[in-house]
Amino acid sequence: MRRGLTVATMAALLALLAGCQVYHAEPLPGAPDFGAAGKTALPLGSLSLTAVAGLAVNNNPDLVASRAKADVAKAQAYAAGLLPDPQFDGSVDYPSDPGAVSGYALGLSEDLQQLLTFPSRQNQAEAATDQARLSLLWDEWQTIEMAGTLGVQKFYGDAKARELGQAAALLQDQAAHSDQALANGNSTIDAAGGDLAVALDATSQSNQAQRAALAADIGLKKLLNVAPDDALQLSDPGDPGTFARQDISTALANITKTRPDLLALQAGYKAQEEVVWQSILDQFPAITFGYNRAADTTPIHTTGLSIAVNLPLFSAPANIRIQHATREQLHAEYQARLDQTNDDAWRLWQEIQLLRDELGKLEAKLPELRRMAEAGQRARANGDLPPATFVVIETSLQARESDYYDVETALWSDTIALHTLLGMPFSPPPPEPLSDEP
Repeated sequence: MRRGLTVATMAALLALLAGCQVYHAEPLPGAPDFGAAGKTALPLGSLSLTAVAGLAVNNNPDLVASRAKADVAKAQAYAAGLLPDPQFDGSVDYPSDPGAVSGYALGLSEDLQQLLTFPSRQNQAEAATDQARLSLLWDEWQTIEMAGTLGVQKFYGDAKARELGQAAALLQDQAAHSDQALANGNSTIDAAGGDLAVALDATSQSNQAQRAALAADIGLKKLLNVAPDDALQLSDPGDPGTFARQDISTALANITKTRPDLLALQAGYKAQEEVVWQSILDQFPAITFGYNRAADTTPIHTTGLSIAVNLPLFSAPANIRIQHATREQLHAEYQARLDQTNDDAWRLWQEIQLLRDELGKLEAKLPELRRMAEAGQRARANGDLPPATFVVIETSLQARESDYYDVETALWSDTIALHTLLGMPFSPPPPEPLSDEP
């Protein structure tokens, strides 16, 4: 008997060991992974916003971590949907009496309450998996939004820095001429001092624009996970497109079916509904049923059944209250997210209308102001334009150019944000074909 028991026990242990996983160490990295295998390489030439968004989704290190978290959530959901493990008990008695034999006791039991809640836990696991998948998708959408925003900030920031740098150089040159004229007795201290102050202001604005452009460049490279010394060249994004009032109303009416974060919250709420149902089922006594086989030292063999009943007199009501409160919290958070979406969508749409109106006025006046500035530069070179007039024209052009690039950046940023907010992934329009006219 003992030999048969030993053989059966060894066979069971070998069967268990055969399914065990083997430990393998995985050391942490010691250096950045720019250009690592599996990442999309930085293409040559200018990048469109679509290309920037694609690079961000493929290479962004935060998204790589989010995908790893999603894998963890899937594994946890898979584990939650498994049947409960049975419990095995065993013991051996070694008697000191020479006439007695060794005794043993074996038992196998299962928690029936876990079987009762198994369908609900399976539904909860499926909802949790959906939540993890949709949360990852929302992370990708937000990364696309950030990539587009940083892309337009870099493009227009670089252009603004160039324009302000050229204007600052012209005004510095004028300040130098005024200073020389003052030294020669051909100017006054107020005129020379005014030109110097204007040149210093222009230089300060140029420096600020260069720092802002650099910050956008660094932020975009970090988002794309490319080396800091790589050169990023972006193509002109063009016009971001428009939204009609009806487009906003239609998108908001369907927002609960299109936006990943809201769908993820719905899946999380569904999972919590299953938890509430499980807490209701946990009010009933939890029964553990088992089968036992034993032999004492005489030896007398016995076979029997065992039942253990857990009476949830105190814990079940408290757990029900906790799960109901958690569900109410999720309900309130979902409602708040919907309300915030509606408010933000209309706010962004109204801002976009104001920005388009402002941009239209700038585009109507800037060509004329640029022509006046070019004519003023020629007249100044020929000595036909007073320095004060030249400074006024240049500073006015500098201010309007700065406004133009700021408005373009804000218009693009708001439009990209509105696309994401309305559950419509942003896709920049294709560039217009080049004209064949000279």
